[in-house]
Amino acid sequence: MEQQQSPEDERSRVADQRDRIADERERLADERERKADERDIAADVRDLAAESREDTFRQRIDNADQRDREAEKRDRAAETRDPGEAHEQSAIDRLHSGRDRDASAADRAAFLASAGDDEQERKRAADERFDAGVDRIAAEQQRLAAQGERDDARAQRDEDANA
Repeated sequence: MEQQQSPEDERSRVADQRDRIADERERLADERERKADERDIAADVRDLAAESREDTFRQRIDNADQRDREAEKRDRAAETRDPGEAHEQSAIDRLHSGRDRDASAADRAAFLASAGDDEQERKRAADERFDAGVDRIAAEQQRLAAQGERDDARAQRDEDANA
């Protein structure tokens, strides 16, 4: 046969249960905060990787621009030479300028091919930061709910003590 609990014992049991619920909510909030921190770290890593790639490709584009300027100088030098006197040198200058233009075109093509990858990494990083923010809001809501449970349990105990 089931033993009847006194109203005070029942209220005490309910207050203890509220405390356990509050403790679990706090644990969940801590877990969400930890996950949010991990997401922020992952986003930072993605941003740093994207920045590094962007710096590398910016340097490639700068080098490509420099090669284009050098190719233009060689073309102009070849055009100003007397065709009868410096035919071989003009041909060499044009060959070098063509090679410089090919190299700069290859660098630009590599930059364009990677631009989409960097954009995707930045988007993933932004998504991670957003998710981390959502986790932090949810953790704060869990903590507020836990505090409410504790306040209710404390009020119940105070009421029982004063009764």
